[in-house]
Amino acid sequence: MKKIFASIIVICTIFCFASCSTKFNIAAPYKNITVIYGLLDAGDTAHYIRIEKAFLDQNKSALDMAKVWDSSYFAHLNVRIERLFIADTTHIHDTIHLNLVDLDLEGYPKQQGTFFTSPNYAYKFTGLLDSQYVYRIVVSNFATGEVDSATTHIINDDPGSFLIPLFDNVRTADAGMDFNSTLPNSTYSLNYAYVLGYNQTYSPVAIAQAIIRFNWVDSNIVTHSITRNYFDDNFGYLSYATSTSFQKKNIDLYYDLSNGMGTAPANVIRLIDRCDFYLYLGTPEFNTYINNSLVQGTGLTGTEIEPVYTNIAGANVLGLFTAKANRTGKVTISNATVDSLIASPIMANTLLKGTAY
Repeated sequence: MKKIFASIIVICTIFCFASCSTKFNIAAPYKNITVIYGLLDAGDTAHYIRIEKAFLDQNKSALDMAKVWDSSYFAHLNVRIERLFIADTTHIHDTIHLNLVDLDLEGYPKQQGTFFTSPNYAYKFTGLLDSQYVYRIVVSNFATGEVDSATTHIINDDPGSFLIPLFDNVRTADAGMDFNSTLPNSTYSLNYAYVLGYNQTYSPVAIAQAIIRFNWVDSNIVTHSITRNYFDDNFGYLSYATSTSFQKKNIDLYYDLSNGMGTAPANVIRLIDRCDFYLYLGTPEFNTYINNSLVQGTGLTGTEIEPVYTNIAGANVLGLFTAKANRTGKVTISNATVDSLIASPIMANTLLKGTAY
C-alpha cells in the first residue's frame, strides 16, 4: 500500500509525464533525454531513485527500443544526495553516494509488458530521512558532461507532526468508524492535521490522499473453507490545509462496499473484519504535478502530446524528485454500523452476517 502515491508516475508514460516548457517533436533525431524519478518517504529506510532514458529516435521504433535494456540505461552516471541546511541551503551538511542495484533482487520486480523486465536498475541509499535537512539529488553523466539536480523537503510521519484522530485520539479511536445512518445528509469524515514544527516559514505538505481498505472473510458453510478478501475505497486527493477532512456520504460508502464485495458465491456467508486506513501526504511539487495532469489530461484524450511538469534542473532532463509521508492503522467499524450494513437492502447481495472479530 505504501506505493500508491508512487504509482502515479511510470517511465513508460513519458509523453504525458514531465516538463514545463518544451513540446516533444516525436520524429526528432535521437538524443539522450534523462528521466529521473524519486519519491522519498520518511517511513522507509531504503530509498530508490529510477534514472532512465526516454525513447526518442527518428529511425527506430520506440516499441523495439523498449525491449532492449541498454536503450534505457546510462552506462556512466554518478548519483549522490546532498543534505543541505534547511536555514541556509547554500551550505552542504554531508553527501551520500547512491549505489546501482537491481530492483528484482531488492524485492521489487518489474511488471510484464512491452518494456524489458530485466535488468531492473535503480540507485539506492539507506538510512532514516531527517526533516531538518533539504535533500538534493545530483546526477552527473560522465559521457555527456551534463549535471542534473533537484531538491525536496522531507515530510515528518511521526504522530506528533502528522496527527490522525482516528488513531491518536483515544476517544475517537474507541468510537471506531461509524457510518450507520443512511439519511440523505449523513456524511462520514476522515480528519487529519499536520503540525509544521521545525519550520513555520515553509510547509512541505500540499496534497493528501486517503484510502480505506475494507477487509472481510468468505466462509463456506459446506466445505468450511475460509478466504480473506479486501476492497480499497479511495477517497481521492485533497489540496493541503493545515487540518482538513475527507468526506463521503454514508450511503455512498454502502454502495462502494456492496460493489467492492460483490455478490456472495454459492454456500458463502461474509464476515466483516477491521479496516486498514491509509493516509498519505505529498509535497507542493507533487501537488503541482497532479494539478497540471488534471488540467491538461493525459494519453489520447489529452490536449497535446507534451509533458506537463518537471522539477529537475538540467539541459535534457525530465522527472520528479519529491517526498511523501504516510500513516496506516487498523480501524474497527462500530457495532451500530455493522448492524446497519447487515440490515441494509443495499448490502443484501453480499450476504454479510456479522464480524470476524
